[in-house]
Amino acid sequence: MKAVLKVLLLWGCAAAAVAAQPGPYPNKPVRLIVGVPPGGAADFTARIIAHKLAEGMGQNLVVENRGGAGGTIASDIASKATPDGYTLLWSSVTTHGVGPVLYTKLPYDAVRDFTHIGLAASLPMIAAVHVSVPAKSVKELIALAKAKPGTLHFASSSSGSLPHLVGEMFRTITGAQIVHVPYKGSGPAVIDLAAGNVQIMFDAPPSLYGQIKGGRLRVIASVYSKRSDLFPEAPTMAELGYKGLEGVIWYGISGPAGVPRRVVQRISDEMHKQLALGEVKERYASQGAIPTPMTPEQYTAFIKSEMAKWGPVVKASGARVD
Repeated sequence: MKAVLKVLLLWGCAAAAVAAQPGPYPNKPVRLIVGVPPGGAADFTARIIAHKLAEGMGQNLVVENRGGAGGTIASDIASKATPDGYTLLWSSVTTHGVGPVLYTKLPYDAVRDFTHIGLAASLPMIAAVHVSVPAKSVKELIALAKAKPGTLHFASSSSGSLPHLVGEMFRTITGAQIVHVPYKGSGPAVIDLAAGNVQIMFDAPPSLYGQIKGGRLRVIASVYSKRSDLFPEAPTMAELGYKGLEGVIWYGISGPAGVPRRVVQRISDEMHKQLALGEVKERYASQGAIPTPMTPEQYTAFIKSEMAKWGPVVKASGARVD
């Protein structure tokens, strides 16, 4: 009898061990929280990779837009989710590059409270001016700003946004006396820029492309280490002698802290696979975006470096959000 009980006990333990083994990931729909409303570069790039990841992993990946407070609402939701890989965040330069040094109080730590899985897309910024500005180059723009200090205004999507901080960096590095005008979003800013009410803007191509092609704006530089594929005639700031003057809007995938390594690796491997596809490269390129896959370790280090880069610029600009 004891032998039978022992066998049954061993069988029960073995069955429990098998049951405790994690199943294949994913075995149910995954949600990707995007911290902006539908439309725009963040939503566009997120939906492209979400669709391809769903195909590759054989499971629905649902984009959930939770806009507001510079992406901090979405980030807070993601940081407090169950760390099983079924709630992910479309992390960005706004939420994890600038936000951690811009907001005085956040309900999470941008590094410690997240599992950063990988970078997905980068949108190098460009510098554009209204066609009425009598400056055909960066050199001429700087000379004009110095000759008439305070008369040229640069627009941004908001105080503390990357377009604002790049403008502040431009002003500091070049000595150009330009004045910041914040708006509530890139849309209103570009409308005023196209009307000539402000003269300059630093932003990613999707925001400015239509007005540039419509002849109301003129590109004078790429604010990146390479020339823009959409505007190859525009030199880089580095070519013009302003090394370090770069602005890149980037997006990636993160989860709450504690996501199992096997799940992280599954998502990371699939991201690398899908971002290498010609279809993805072409769709991203249509908006001036570049697939830029990183390993989890690289992405975490990159986020730390971005916080270190933008911290001093935020401080110098005086922009803070409570």
